[in-house]
Amino acid sequence: MTDQTLKITFKQRDEHHTAAQERLQRAEAGETGETIEQDARFILNFEEFSDIDQLMRERNLKLIEAIVEHEPASMQAAAEAVDRDYREVHRNLKELESLGVIEFEDDGQRKRPQLRGGAQNIDFSIQFPLQPTADRDTSAYPRPSRE
Repeated sequence: MTDQTLKITFKQRDEHHTAAQERLQRAEAGETGETIEQDARFILNFEEFSDIDQLMRERNLKLIEAIVEHEPASMQAAAEAVDRDYREVHRNLKELESLGVIEFEDDGQRKRPQLRGGAQNIDFSIQFPLQPTADRDTSAYPRPSRE
């Protein structure tokens, strides 16, 4: 996979599973190329709104941005990049690690934060309705007027 984009999705586990099965079948049939390649390191699916809430906090997004933009060599350097207290940044980095968004590369005494799998950017996707149905009645949800 040449595109190092971490794709973060919400409630799309079944779609990812189906796509992986289809890629496997095509590969077994002898097909090759980028349409077959998929690196699981670059897909992260959340199933809970609380995980999305945790990720989308402004302080976490700014920290992710600093990691991508500045490539800090340590947690301390990440704290300096966002001009925040080390303990707070350490806690946020551990939170992002527990979500699977970042990982640490051990460099002796330092831990260098980086996006999962060494990704260089993030593509975030959330689709509504979460569980589409053919006979869904949307009349209970009137559109807001534009007055």
